[in-house]
Amino acid sequence: MSIRVYRGPHRDTGGPTFGFRTIPWVFFGLGILGTIFWPIIPLDRKDSLTFFIVFFLFIATTAHAFIWWGMAWAATFLVVSLGISFSVLAINSATGFILGDISYTSRLGFQLLFVPFVTPLIWSSAIYIGIVVSRRISRAVAMSPITAAFATTGLLIALDALFVKAGFHSWLTWIDKPALLGLSPIKAQIMTFVIVLVIMLLSGQNSKNDRYSTRMPILTYSWIFVFTIFCARFLADNFNNFLFAILIMGYVIITFVYKTIKGN
Repeated sequence: MSIRVYRGPHRDTGGPTFGFRTIPWVFFGLGILGTIFWPIIPLDRKDSLTFFIVFFLFIATTAHAFIWWGMAWAATFLVVSLGISFSVLAINSATGFILGDISYTSRLGFQLLFVPFVTPLIWSSAIYIGIVVSRRISRAVAMSPITAAFATTGLLIALDALFVKAGFHSWLTWIDKPALLGLSPIKAQIMTFVIVLVIMLLSGQNSKNDRYSTRMPILTYSWIFVFTIFCARFLADNFNNFLFAILIMGYVIITFVYKTIKGN
């Protein structure tokens, strides 16, 4: 007797069909197109465009998770990542205890418990990208979640600095914060790593990580890396505020490429 387990829209010959594979790429392309126009559009249009960029990238990563990793894992990951990230952000907004005192503006639209709707979407997308990228770098049971948390934390620190510079939120905790470590407090960066690591462990790790399944996540990670460098160089007043995140992301990308070439 054999039992067939449904793991998403895959062909019998292996991997999802071409039609399903294009779905994440369409929304990925829309998100990339939005970032290209973001620096040049009028200031009063940037807020709406930012919302759609985040939303498109969230749909892209969510569709990618369902198509490549199966419905069961993807649904579990969404519940865990969105639930924990929103809970942490809501508690922190009320108390400032977990990450530090932060003040959100209303520029990104709807808020629930003083947390912008798009913020948990950012966390979920970044964590998924970190999981996929890290599985190429390390498959060790202990190291893979740590690597994923490291890659994701660097990505979230970069996005946080971009959002601070854009005026979407501001940190009120600035005590003993070296500029080289970014615009978020060191406490927030350490706790972000811990929270992301917990989400990684609760979500579980999936062994599916072939060449096709990692293309969009690593390109998304790389594009945000390039976009961060561009904003830090031409749109921010201090490049050092982004340097720490850029170094982390650069290291992750180089390691990913090396592991990919070595694996071939």
